[in-house]
Amino acid sequence: MYHKDSNLIYKRLKKEIGTFSGGTKFKLADIEIDVVGKDGIGGLIEEWFGAWAIARSLNIHNPKTTGNSQTFPDYFVGSEKEKGLLEIKTFNGTASANFDIANFDSYCLSLKEHPKRIDTDYLIFSYKMAGIRLTIDEIWLKKIWQITSPSGRWPLKTQTKRDVIYNIRPASWFGKNPKYKPFADKKAFVDALYSTELMYLKKRNLLKSEVKETPNLAGYWKAAT
Repeated sequence: MYHKDSNLIYKRLKKEIGTFSGGTKFKLADIEIDVVGKDGIGGLIEEWFGAWAIARSLNIHNPKTTGNSQTFPDYFVGSEKEKGLLEIKTFNGTASANFDIANFDSYCLSLKEHPKRIDTDYLIFSYKMAGIRLTIDEIWLKKIWQITSPSGRWPLKTQTKRDVIYNIRPASWFGKNPKYKPFADKKAFVDALYSTELMYLKKRNLLKSEVKETPNLAGYWKAAT
């Protein structure tokens, strides 16, 4: 199910996880400080991961190093012929996972234009900080349908403020008995994604009540088959 190189990277990470402790420093002019706050830790872990993988000669490429400012994916894995997509997500292990998986509107559109995006691998790091000490305490390799779920309001859990959907948010996939369990498969996630979009657009009067599917869903199935 996962790209072979993503799986290889994941197994290597799990093997070395006991060594993943340290901290962060910031230097400007002649002042250097140990960073105590959690702001920006996710981005630093993402960059550290790329350096870690390259140091171990793993088959990974950061598109940003060649001047590509695209925000997706974080990394490519594998050969050019069998290129895989890899996203890095992080969260504070002493709290619930509340990272943004993707912007909701953008994901609905991009999946129609690039249906293979749904097969992206997600490498997720749980970290903890004690003073200036940073530790990675758990790592998962998942597909998007394995880390998302329904919610009480929408078929797909999202960040919604004042009736506006902003981002797709994760389920408690690692919980023992979560109220809303992750989707069983890819199709269940796609159905929930576009069911949410359909409900949302009708609620905002952007689609007529009799419409049964959004243009993005129709485009996705056309592109995916």
